Amino acid sequence: MARIKMDVIVEDLDENFGRVLKAVVDEFAPGNEAKPRDILRVFRTRLERGFENWEHVSDRAVNSGY
Repeated sequence: MARIKMDVIVEDLDENFGRVLKAVVDEFAPGNEAKPRDILRVFRTRLERGFENWEHVSDRAVNSGY
């Protein structure tokens, strides 16, 4: 089992992650005016409350030799 830091993952994927989350919000709430940056900020806050500092993931989800 590998361990990951969720906040670092989101930080590393920041730009793309914000756009993806915005697309999800748009799909479920068409016409909303939320900005990707604001959605990502709220997501990060919820992430900090919902996950431990380190989360265990399957080794098949991590390629550390890349």
